[in-house]
Amino acid sequence: MYRIMVVEDDEILRQTFRDVLKADGFEVFLCPDGASGLQGVKTYRPDLILLDVNLPDMSGFDVCRGLKADPIAKSVPVIILTGHARDVAERVRGLDVGAEDYLFKPVSPRVLVARIRSILKVSLRPN
Repeated sequence: MYRIMVVEDDEILRQTFRDVLKADGFEVFLCPDGASGLQGVKTYRPDLILLDVNLPDMSGFDVCRGLKADPIAKSVPVIILTGHARDVAERVRGLDVGAEDYLFKPVSPRVLVARIRSILKVSLRPN
């Protein structure tokens, strides 16, 4: 079972992501802010991280940068989610800090699960 960590400050969205992902067979861990996300990667050892851009304590870009600089977390794929920044420069910024994908909220549950499965298939392929 793949382990997904959701770093999202909106409680309703956290619960929605949890419900959608659990229904599809994923184990899900929830973090309400960037600091708990940076710590959670060490505690939960996720296979993939869903990361909101707008967090109360730091930007998702900074969290992603911190994850990719951490020897424990650097290989964990990150999907950045945002409900605000839709311009190309912000999407490029997310990819430049190390995210594997950049999605806009609201995101279709089917699209989200398909993107997660696609990334996990590529990044966790047996050697």
